[in-house]
Amino acid sequence: MNYLDELFYTKEHVWLKYVDSHKYQLGITNFAQDLLGDIVFIDIKSNESIFLNQTMGIIESVKTASDLIAPVDGKISDINPNLIKNPELINDNPHETWICEILINDTFNENNFLNKKEYLEQINT
Repeated sequence: MNYLDELFYTKEHVWLKYVDSHKYQLGITNFAQDLLGDIVFIDIKSNESIFLNQTMGIIESVKTASDLIAPVDGKISDINPNLIKNPELINDNPHETWICEILINDTFNENNFLNKKEYLEQINT
């Protein structure tokens, strides 16, 4: 699986991708979807405020459920409509299948995230 250079990764296996202004798309990494197994449900609400390092939703698989941890303070502005009926799309292409879009409250600080190389070092240790 190719990890993308343009994504910002977290230690909690979430990625962010710049869209415009203060808007970012959020998804989970291939490593996370591999651990979860076949994804069957995502519980996340649009227009909800989110807070750094707090649970912002739940992703469920046939094996387990896992919290989605917010990588920033902000507000969920949109949910990927393709995932409502087909959450398993994440398993097919996790780095290009976004879960939600977030409007962040502050200036984005990329130093708070891992780049591709740093993330790969984390999961390969």
